[in-house]
Amino acid sequence: MSYQVKTLEPAAEFLKAYTDPADEGCWYIAYSGGKDSTVTAAEIMRMVMALPPEKRNRKIHIVSAQTTLDLTTDPTKQREFERMRKTIEKHNLPFEIHEVQASLKNNLMFLTLGLGYPLPAKGRLYCTDRMKLEPQKKFEEEYRPIMKILGTRRSESAKRAESVDKHLSTKYFSEEVEEKGRTIKTFMPIVEFTVEDVWGYLAEKKTPWGDAEEISQIYKDATGECGLSKRKAGKGETAEACGARFGCVVCPVVTIDKSTKETAKKKPWFEPYVELRELIISMYKDPRNRAGRMRNGKVLCYGEGTFTVKARMQLFEAVMEAQRMNERIAKMYGAEPQPLISAELAEAIQQQWMDDLQERPWLEDATELGMFYEERIKGKSDKWFQLTWNHLYEGA
Repeated sequence: MSYQVKTLEPAAEFLKAYTDPADEGCWYIAYSGGKDSTVTAAEIMRMVMALPPEKRNRKIHIVSAQTTLDLTTDPTKQREFERMRKTIEKHNLPFEIHEVQASLKNNLMFLTLGLGYPLPAKGRLYCTDRMKLEPQKKFEEEYRPIMKILGTRRSESAKRAESVDKHLSTKYFSEEVEEKGRTIKTFMPIVEFTVEDVWGYLAEKKTPWGDAEEISQIYKDATGECGLSKRKAGKGETAEACGARFGCVVCPVVTIDKSTKETAKKKPWFEPYVELRELIISMYKDPRNRAGRMRNGKVLCYGEGTFTVKARMQLFEAVMEAQRMNERIAKMYGAEPQPLISAELAEAIQQQWMDDLQERPWLEDATELGMFYEERIKGKSDKWFQLTWNHLYEGA
């Protein structure tokens, strides 16, 4: 089935719901700037443009999280926003663009370099919660939309298909009750699309605000191929054929960040951040950089707990040096520098060190060890410990 056919049924469902006079609340599209959310926003805008002007009464917000760390996609996203705004204004469309952003002290750089939080990990993605989901929730609380529109596709992975099937109450819609008792519906117009459908749509239909060449290019830069060439999945491939990973350029969760490394081949000013990511991970793995306590003073084993102030200071200098390198290389190539830490954020991080040194002196450095130290046995209960020889011990 072609993507053209796959758009017909969700379009009919959309127009029926959009023009329903019994329910006049606003809707919003969750937009990341990637290929799926771009197709979703393009298709929704096309559906609204198909209506006569007097029927375009419902406001639709295009909502995107600004983390300040999605450096590979953000410049493209900002340019897409500019093109969207011109189209919205030209056709007098009921769309409004919002960039929601976490508070300074919920930025990943402050949480790790300022407070010394352990790095995010699979099953502990507090960065996503604080930098994307919480700002989105605040938007929902302020505007009280009755529908959110997602660019989710069942074919992304087996796990995604399972999640979609679990939540959809009809073919394209789901309904859930929020924490405060408010009901919000979800609409997934491209849920049946394959990755080939997505690239076919962008190559042939494009978007109401123009072509998708720049979006295609960031995927090509991140993978060395794909994009509008519509590459087919190979034998045995169950996930996306175009497996680019976008997001935080220093994300510690992925084992090997191939996408940023590949991007750095075309955009050398990203190279300092590739090296920085590897340094961050190695420093967190070094037990000498952990205080052995939590921020509240609870005693843990050696090599566990909060990142020490001493190590945070060292890593902060490495981040600032990577920023300076990014700026120098970008200027050589006539590109815009992309800093990770603003002057305001740097000041907040440094002030947190001073507060910790004064109020939580146990976080300054790791505990000094004798000839042996106690550590948890991996794979066992938290109550299982072993004595480990300290090969760095210099005592008599």
